[in-house]
Amino acid sequence: MDVQKKAQELAEAIANSGEYHRMITARDGVNKHQAAKVMLRDFQEKQLQLQQQQMGGEEITPDQEEQLQRLFGVISVNPYIRELFEAEFAFSSLMMQVNDALSSVLDLKEEDEELEEEPKLEIPKKKILIPGQDV
Repeated sequence: MDVQKKAQELAEAIANSGEYHRMITARDGVNKHQAAKVMLRDFQEKQLQLQQQQMGGEEITPDQEEQLQRLFGVISVNPYIRELFEAEFAFSSLMMQVNDALSSVLDLKEEDEELEEEPKLEIPKKKILIPGQDV
């Protein structure tokens, strides 16, 4: 089996998916409408600025977080941007499903490794008295 060939087939299947086409169409819709394009660009720049600030060790203030949330609320009203966000979410979900399918088959744990035991629920030895019930 040629892994590269299968990877190419998977990429083609993804490129032919409804989720991918919806996302590309939504991006085109935003790019065709200048106001939506500018609003989205401004939001992404603000988002990037805050991410860089956080990566630089500076905390994001509640005011900055609130400002970004308000900006998100404003741009989400735009139907082209809202459709893009929804389409990107659907495509991301598809990609997570693909990743989960690959991960479930590619179990990379050693067979000799002990699996961590899940915490067990302990049942109390004493009964709780509930009024109106026979003991």
